[in-house]
Order: sequence, then C-alpha cells, then structure tokens
Amino acid sequence: MTDPTHSPQLSRRTLLAGATAATAATAGCVGRVLGGEHGTQLSLDITTLPADIDPFGVRIANHLRANLDAVGIDSTLTLTDGRNLSESVLVDHDFDIYVGQLPYTRPSDPDVLYPLFRSTFDSEVGWQNPFGFTHLGCDDLLDSQRTTTGETRASVVDDLQALLARTQPCSPLVAPDLLTAVRTDTFEADSWNEDAPTRPHNLLKLSPTGDEPETLGLAVVNDDINANRNPISASYRQEDSLVDLLYDSLAVETDGEYIPWTAREYEWDERDGQPTVSVRLRDGLQFHDGEPLSAYDVGFTYEFLRDTALGSATRPVPSERFRGQVSLVEDIQIENSRSLRITFTETSRTVAERALTVPILPAHIWRGRTDLDRSIGGGGRTTVALRTANTEAIGSGPIQFEDEDDDVVEFSRFEDHFLWRSLDPQEESNGSASGNETSSAETENSEPTSTEDDSGTIDEPIAAGPFEPPPEGYGEPPFERVVVEAVGSDNSAVELLTAGEVDATAARLRPSITEEIESDSELALIEHRSNGFYHLGFNTRRQPLRNPNVRRLIAQLVDKSVIVEDHFDGHGVAVTSLLAETEWVSDSLRWTDTTDADPEVPFLGTAGEVDVETARERFRAIGYEFTEDNELIR
Repeated sequence: MTDPTHSPQLSRRTLLAGATAATAATAGCVGRVLGGEHGTQLSLDITTLPADIDPFGVRIANHLRANLDAVGIDSTLTLTDGRNLSESVLVDHDFDIYVGQLPYTRPSDPDVLYPLFRSTFDSEVGWQNPFGFTHLGCDDLLDSQRTTTGETRASVVDDLQALLARTQPCSPLVAPDLLTAVRTDTFEADSWNEDAPTRPHNLLKLSPTGDEPETLGLAVVNDDINANRNPISASYRQEDSLVDLLYDSLAVETDGEYIPWTAREYEWDERDGQPTVSVRLRDGLQFHDGEPLSAYDVGFTYEFLRDTALGSATRPVPSERFRGQVSLVEDIQIENSRSLRITFTETSRTVAERALTVPILPAHIWRGRTDLDRSIGGGGRTTVALRTANTEAIGSGPIQFEDEDDDVVEFSRFEDHFLWRSLDPQEESNGSASGNETSSAETENSEPTSTEDDSGTIDEPIAAGPFEPPPEGYGEPPFERVVVEAVGSDNSAVELLTAGEVDATAARLRPSITEEIESDSELALIEHRSNGFYHLGFNTRRQPLRNPNVRRLIAQLVDKSVIVEDHFDGHGVAVTSLLAETEWVSDSLRWTDTTDADPEVPFLGTAGEVDVETARERFRAIGYEFTEDNELIR
C-alpha cells in the first residue's frame, strides 16, 4: 500500500468520500501505515491567543490538551498574538488545530458557510476555507442553498449542517454571551442597543442625556485599530470593527434586514434565476479627501475585492474578507456617475442582497496598491492592498480619521456625510455638490452628464438633488468626535470606564470583573448572545487530520458543557451546529438540556474527565495502535 501522505490519489478519495462511513473503509489502512512497532508518537499542536487577549480560548485549548495527553497523543500549546494567529491560520495555513472564534457575530444567513467550506477556496487566504476542506458533496449543498428558497432551501441547509457535523472540518463549541459596559450619565441607557457598542452602526443611534456631547470615548482591548485600519485584511479585521464606520456600503444590515445606505434606492429584477439590481446612489456623495464617490468606485470595489492584483498576477489575489459576497456578483454595468446595474450569479435575492454590504473603496487610492507583496508570509499570494496599514483610512463613512498618538486614535464626524447633510433640507434643495439647482425630475429625464476617461475615472458627478432623508432610525449626530483608547486588558478598560474617561468598553468583558459595574449607578452592563462561536479549527491538509474519523474523535475529547459552566461561568451555551443561535439551526443538532450532550460528537467521558480506555478503543477501531507506554503511534 502507498503512503497516503504522498499519494494524491488516496488523499483525494479520502477527502471527497464524504460520509464517515465511506472513510471508515480506509481508516484501518491509514492506521497500519502510520502505526506499527517502529512508529513515532502522534503529535499535534494547538494554537490560540494568550489569556490576556482571550482568556476563554486558552482555557479551551488547555482542556483539549490535557485530554489529548491522557489518551496518548503528544500535544503542544502555542500562544500567539492576534496578528500572528491570523497569519498562521488564514494566510500561511501553518497550523494543526487552532482555537478561536468565527468571523461572523450576528444572526446570519446560511450563505456565510459558503466561503468557509467551498472546496474552490481551499488555496485562498483569509476566511476562505482556512481548514482546507475539500468535499464535493458539501460543494453541491453550498451551491444549492444559494439557488433555492423556502422549504427546499431549509431542507438543503439541514443536510449541509448534518454533513459538516459528521465530517467536522471545524468543531463548534460555545456561543458566548458578549458582556460590555457603558456609562449612562452621558448617553441615555435605553439608546445603548442590546448589542451596542459592539455593533458600530448602533453608535450612530445614541441619544445624549443632555446637550450634545462633543466626544464619544471607547475603550478597546488588544485592537489593532491604533496601528492598522485596513478594512479588507483578515489579519486585522473580522466583523464589527469601528473601521466599518469609516467606509460606507450600498446597504447595511440592521435588525436582520437590509436597508439602502449610500444607495438612495435600488430595484430588483429576477430573470432565469439570476437576480439583477438597479442602484441609484445618493446625491453628492464624496470621500473624506473631498473626491466624489461615484458608481465607478462601486464597480471598482467589486472588481478589486475579487482580485486585488487586478489581473497583474498569474492568478487572482482576492480580498481576505468579503470573498463570499463578491463571488455572488457576475457583472456590473455603470450607467452614469450615480447609477449602476449589478447582475448576480444564479442565486436567490435573499442571498444576493448580502453582496450589497461590502465597503466601498476609493478607486483613486486603492488602484495604486495592486503590486504583489512577497515580504512576509503568504507565499507570494498577497498584495500591497492586503498588507497596507491604511493609516489614513480614507473612505466615505460617517466618521473620518483625524489623529493617533500611541494607543489613542481620534476620529471626527464627517460633516459632508449624507446622514448629516440631510439634516439641512434647504441646503440639499439648492444642490450642495456643485451649486447647480438641477431638479430631480430634470436629472432623471436627462442623458448622463458624466464622462469616463481612459483611466476609468468618472468626471464631476451629477449635481445634488433635493432633500433626501436619512435611513430610518438615523439622523441627529450624537457626537462630534470618537476617541478610541486601546488597552491591554479588560480590567484596564473597566478602570477607564469607572473613572469617566470613556463612555463604553467596545470589547467583551470577563464575567469575573463585572461586579464593580453592576454596583455603580452610573454604569450599565449590556449582555447579548453571539454566534461568533468558539470552535476547534482543523487543518485538513495535514495527516492525520485529513481523516474525518480522527477529527471526530478529537472533537469528542472536549466537554462543551463543562467549558460553558467552568470557563464561561455559564455566560454562553454549548453548540453543535455552525448555525446555532439562528432560525436555521437543524432540529437534529440542537443542544438539549435533557441529554446535555452533543448529538453528533458526544464527549467521551464524564464531567470533563475523559474515559481514557473508551477513547483508546475508539482510536484502535479506526486503525491506530498504542505502545506499551500507551503512546498513540503513527
């Protein structure tokens, strides 16, 4: 028999076989090759963040490590900072198992799973299949959930969850409760939404307790916003960063629905399963540097996120973020400076609408960042665009970068943003973009007045039309400045809050330090459930983690109930599906209080203590062997 670590044929059969039953037939053969009298002990490395950055991840890692060692697997624990962890996992794919959180933290559509597990993304960087999981059956289900609706889609999503639970490319563990703290003497307590201040756009809805405060102060923990403000780099950004307020999008998601944002309006048309949306931008949009924001910038953004090298490399170098969204876009037609038409791939409107939330990038800045960057990591698969610190962060969002000093970053309200301009109907009706008093009707009925030069730049946009109200729920500016102070621990964040130096902690707090907050009448604790799950991520590119039987057994060495109670102090729930805490979770994968066990990969033990003999028997059953010293060998 050929060594499977050097046999692409066997590797492909194993990876694409799908169900655990299919791989079981080859498991014994793999075990005989890796085991034997002269085999070496199986070693696995677990990578996570240190306790001062994320105390929960390291506790989970230590729990798993202790149980791996008990079974006979030599395990090591590697602690690294957030940037290096992202580089190792998302760019270099240099890891065995990592403990971390998924990049989405809000009620999600099942299409969030598409970039995470689509086989075609396994060689890309960022949150595009970091697990290297290749499975044709999974691909079919991922494609099908994009094109079906109603009960049919629900059934497909159930099958998708079942397949992922069965094969365990990553093992979801805990949906944590996010605890943040705010002051109630500067902003009304009830204006802090249940997931504010962790959702940046919620900050725009705050209500001052008295006269408008000049400054909103936020404390963040181990956030790179003081050093890097790149919105498309996964090494620095996940979801829900304050950077989101520096860059606008065509639409924003709020309360589970999408509302037009820079788009004044958009209209859908569905033909032959390919939805198309006609978008009209708001009048007089501009970037923080005064350059106009046109439909060309929108079209450029989708092209650029698909390939940040813009065709200059031998293969595309996509953005490390937003890959799933831009993969939905098939074609964009620019009609004039304010109007464009987006045609999507074969998909449903529900899924297609997600593509309207990517950040709009100024083409005149990002077009100059297409060169390949081979300086660090990535094997030449990265560009200047993905590596730039983007310190000036010129976007078109409601706040703009002003200054930074060590660990303090200052942003100011962007006065020319459409939210604030729309507060003065008289000024809007006079046409603020160029002083032209062209009416809306004249604009609609006239030929496009903008032109495009050879570089693709569109000339001065059409003049601003009459008053455009802001999206519902937004309006009065609650602050003039936002000052962000980056600190090294949640203890430090709470100290700043109690001293009145900041108005909120924009980072999750440990339950053990919340007593001081609850006893202060001017402070409030905000708690909400996140589906940015803690999970085990397996590198399925490597042996023995290519084998789903091995991944399943490792997943069964984690007692999720004990983790929730002992390490999260009950502030969270155990989960077994990647869509837990959403309406899409499969009934068969719901965590039940009656059994208190994972329905697919139940813990091999009791109360956190692994049943060593049972676990070893399970490893023997899939073809592994043990030495006289009970070392699992390969």
